[in-house]
Amino acid sequence: MRVLVLTESFPTPEHPGRGVFICEQVLALARMHEMTVLFPRPVLPGIPSSALEARARTLDRSHPGSARAPEPAPPVRVLRPGYFYIPRHRGLRTRQLASLVRRTLLTASEPFDVVHAHWLAPAGWAAILGAAGLGVPVVVTAHAGDVYRDLRYAGRMRVAQVVVRRATRLIAVADYFREPLLRAGATPGKLRVIHNGVDLGVFAPAEREQARLDLQLPAGVPIYLYIGNLEEAKGAADVVEAFFAWAPAEAILVVAGNGRLWASFARRAAGSNGRMILRGWQAHDAVARYLVAATCFVLPSYAEGNPVTVLESLCCGTPVIGSAIPAIGSLIDEGKNGLLVPPGDVRELGSALCTVLTRTWNPAMIAQRAAARYGWQAIASDISETYEEALAETDAARVPSPAPGSHALMPPR
Repeated sequence: MRVLVLTESFPTPEHPGRGVFICEQVLALARMHEMTVLFPRPVLPGIPSSALEARARTLDRSHPGSARAPEPAPPVRVLRPGYFYIPRHRGLRTRQLASLVRRTLLTASEPFDVVHAHWLAPAGWAAILGAAGLGVPVVVTAHAGDVYRDLRYAGRMRVAQVVVRRATRLIAVADYFREPLLRAGATPGKLRVIHNGVDLGVFAPAEREQARLDLQLPAGVPIYLYIGNLEEAKGAADVVEAFFAWAPAEAILVVAGNGRLWASFARRAAGSNGRMILRGWQAHDAVARYLVAATCFVLPSYAEGNPVTVLESLCCGTPVIGSAIPAIGSLIDEGKNGLLVPPGDVRELGSALCTVLTRTWNPAMIAQRAAARYGWQAIASDISETYEEALAETDAARVPSPAPGSHALMPPR
């Protein structure tokens, strides 16, 4: 098939970690289909980048209307048309995106078979509007933010409900998103749960002490790892507090990421006598090395969608201490690949930091089970089946009704 993917989140040089999972998904699907990514970039002439919303600050002023971004390997093609952008005007933004989708479909040298949009709105709604009347099915993936926001706030709920009803097929990235999407009007037979995936060529078990040597981390001691945004909602502050209050004296805490808590974490690390090591944002392959090097990965978030770092940790064979919220709890088999603690409960988190060191973990089993479920090959196969279902339904709808009095489509007697 020829598939057009609409997304506003994709890696750029300024934000190489943004939308990596979408890029990886596209590359996995490219083994089966001809994939084109439509990655529109906002343009607001004369306005300094610092005045724009964060999502629009990646504009490359040397190339008006587009931003530089790393090219996925052929045969994937990435289109980056510019569109006129006014912050917080979702209606205008949706119409602009819909126009780009329609133009891309109409001017393609060969017709596209499927449009796949990521997030309910504005991309999902824009894809449906742009493909209207062209006979091209639209598959929409609902991630975390759109389910949490668009299906809860009155100002956004109406559009989200239209999207879940009108999309040819709907994908949810986690099991617990099924119920809110069904309540919003999704047809059960058109809704599939397909998790985000993991690049098993990068995230796999390896020799722990060698990874520590590569990363200049101490050998032979417990290492707790937090990777992600340094924000309260991610539970990053809870990790630091629990570590210094309850972790064994010989243990090390490695924190990698950027965010609002960086300055306070830097002060804490400076006075920790080497017990807390603070590192900034890490490239994708470096994340894998840190996960292999760690005794366990810690993510006590208050809210998540389908946390890829948890999947990556499990594929590396590293157990996870996570908060008992649906997004993480659905991935953790208590005592077999990790431990769960109530979100925001620092005392229980501290207890888990001690308990995880007393358990015997089977890294090979953890990695094997995770790879079978979350490897991109399996995920891409499920998405490809969804494309086929959407195309078959659209093709069936194109079959003309028999003329009055015709018996051509009547069953034999």
